[in-house]
Amino acid sequence: MNMLMPSSVSVVETLLPVAGSSLVACQGLKFLLALRRCKTLSWHRFLQPGGMPSSHAAVVTSLATTMGLIYGWASPFFQLAAVFGGIVIYDAITLRRAVGEHARRINLICHREGETHGDGLLESMGHTPLEVLTGALIGALAALTFFTK
Repeated sequence: MNMLMPSSVSVVETLLPVAGSSLVACQGLKFLLALRRCKTLSWHRFLQPGGMPSSHAAVVTSLATTMGLIYGWASPFFQLAAVFGGIVIYDAITLRRAVGEHARRINLICHREGETHGDGLLESMGHTPLEVLTGALIGALAALTFFTK
């Protein structure tokens, strides 16, 4: 069976804007939350991983939702996007979170030993389930907003 994308669906006109808007929304929200918390402009939050909300979850959820809306929820395109999205989300909650915890402990050991290497290792790599849920909701809303115009 040869399934081709309909001519009206373009990656550049559909998938990238939806994924990009969910990414920008999450990273912008991280910046605003850091501004509120620290009372200073934390420009690095636009590019840093980890924290509230999960831009990883937002992007994969927006792509899977878009595929479901375009091709149907039983289509292989949606199923593939959902499975890969699930892997990314699982990784963000488990492996990347463990990496962040390891970085925190290494930084603590280096601090105790008096070693200074710049700012140390980046500790906020992974996500809590709430951060992932919030990111997933932003991703789904980005896709739904794009298709209700």
